[in-house]
Amino acid sequence: MTTNAVKTDRRYSRIVGYRHSSAEILDAAIEVSVENGLSSLTFARVAEALGISDRMVVYYFPTKVDLVVGVAERLGSELQDLLARAFGDERRSPEELLSFAWPVLATRRGDRVFALFFEMIGFASSGQEPYPAMVRALMEGWRDWLAERVEGDRIDLRRRGALSVMARIDGLLLMRRTMGNDAAQLAARELGIT
Repeated sequence: MTTNAVKTDRRYSRIVGYRHSSAEILDAAIEVSVENGLSSLTFARVAEALGISDRMVVYYFPTKVDLVVGVAERLGSELQDLLARAFGDERRSPEELLSFAWPVLATRRGDRVFALFFEMIGFASSGQEPYPAMVRALMEGWRDWLAERVEGDRIDLRRRGALSVMARIDGLLLMRRTMGNDAAQLAARELGIT
């Protein structure tokens, strides 16, 4: 089917009741979250972004928690893809991992993913459900994944190295988000990362 045929078919389907898939609704929820923040995520905004009734959103995501969990799972997947590009598969020292990853993470794509991640951390820090458990799971998953990329034989030392990398990367990315790229790059230089 050609692109125009798909567009025409979709327009016709909307008129007669095209049903968006849960994946399409989740894509719209992520875009709403990226543009306006997780705090603005509502059934109505997602529905408006797709030009559908909010009842269709509720059909796939019965509660806001379900919608937030869907966004968080997708964010986790995007974060994992970004981290895989940033850190690679080879084992390196924490300092080498930082130098290797920083240029990949300090990008617009990184900004998009980490903006939502930091917002989730803020909600988790204030105890807003369902964020504490979700953020903890994301952080522990990242730590364990990153520990496999830290040099060394002992897992406890590799996990410590991973936590060290995470703390510095998250700090730099938070600085980039709040104080701008120039401040983050200066700090990275001072830390010996660049």
